[in-house]
Amino acid sequence: MIKNIITSLLYFFLIIIISTIFLTIFNYFNILNDKLIAILKLLIPIISILISSFILGKKTNKKGYIEGLKLGLIVISIFTAITLLLKELSIKSIIYHIIILLTSILGSMLGINNNKITSTK
Repeated sequence: MIKNIITSLLYFFLIIIISTIFLTIFNYFNILNDKLIAILKLLIPIISILISSFILGKKTNKKGYIEGLKLGLIVISIFTAITLLLKELSIKSIIYHIIILLTSILGSMLGINNNKITSTK
């Protein structure tokens, strides 16, 4: 159980790091405009938590929403600690953290449903 969550966290951070590097390169060479970069900065953590919780859900046998909740709470606690260190806690950041939590739960539920579909075939 813990091993699956740790590997999902590694997937999460690897996806964020790799996509941030690409976003930085595109920004440096002015390939993307500022509005698109701002949108992608918000979407990268959401997409990465969706992918990592989907992988976690595929490795889980039952109750995928609980595993997604665990992963989401770990990620939110890390993000909240960073936000508090930067002293930028606001309603927007709280709503963003809730969206990340719900995305984590949804991804894990989709992963376990996909696991059940492929195991019955």
